Amino acid sequence: MALFFSRRAYHAKTQKFTNNPASVTRYVAISQTNPDGTIHKGAAIPQADWLDRVKQAGGDSEVLIYVHGFNTSQTDMLRRLKKIEDGVRAQGFTGAVIAYDWPSDGTVLAYNTDRTDAKKTAPYLVCDGIVPLLNMTPRPKVHLIAHSMGALVVLRGFAGVGDSASAGARNWKVDEVTFCAADVNADWLERGAWGALVLDRRAARFTNYYSGQDKVLAFAGGFINGGRERAGHMGISEPITKGQWDIYCNEQYKRDVPDNEKTQVYSHRWWFDNDGFYKDLALTIDGADAQTMVTRRPTNEADLALLT
Repeated sequence: MALFFSRRAYHAKTQKFTNNPASVTRYVAISQTNPDGTIHKGAAIPQADWLDRVKQAGGDSEVLIYVHGFNTSQTDMLRRLKKIEDGVRAQGFTGAVIAYDWPSDGTVLAYNTDRTDAKKTAPYLVCDGIVPLLNMTPRPKVHLIAHSMGALVVLRGFAGVGDSASAGARNWKVDEVTFCAADVNADWLERGAWGALVLDRRAARFTNYYSGQDKVLAFAGGFINGGRERAGHMGISEPITKGQWDIYCNEQYKRDVPDNEKTQVYSHRWWFDNDGFYKDLALTIDGADAQTMVTRRPTNEADLALLT
């Protein structure tokens, strides 16, 4: 069973989702996929029924929401959602694992289009996903893991939705927010900057996993974004807000990924195949002390290093 809520438009004639933004949010339950990851059997269902299924999947206590990034088709999203669920469950997580499916075109040629659609559909992550989950009884802990441009969706969503998003979830706040390979400006997250401020207000804790080996983000920062460093490549610009954590992952990548797999694309996606990353993520979701996790090592900087 895969559960997600989507802001992709749906083509009734072909009975398939498109890559265009939709005017409504659909709540989807997938019971069967094909070997290539495409949907074989599933349906859009009423929000109330979908929330019941989230509860049945462990969402009565905790929910982890995956927010995908740039160049991610719906099929790719489902494949990675499965990897994330398998990865955190192997480390003991028993809550529901779901996804927010925003309308990425799923091609490297559509960076600017994806960025526009990410910003356009960001509020629905909060209004149509986070808030209904927080309004459930019992109220679960809600966590997020955002990859690549998914970090922009989270920041824009958090900044654009106020306290009155729902009468039942006034002053809404989630528990753990994690970014990996975040395609957002590093200086947005430094202490006092707008990104750090909204994360401090809307999350109990924020963790940024970054890798200087990420060739996709090196290109995104050096060329596409005019030299503005990406938080997932160089880490958070100092100073860092107290209670927010920067996790250096170079050594984990260099040790665990074979040389013949250290390609440009895989350097941006290796997280989803790394058991050590999932171990650290599960400990983070569980609320373990950031400085004493067995998966981390001190560095000579303000950050910590992932090394399992």
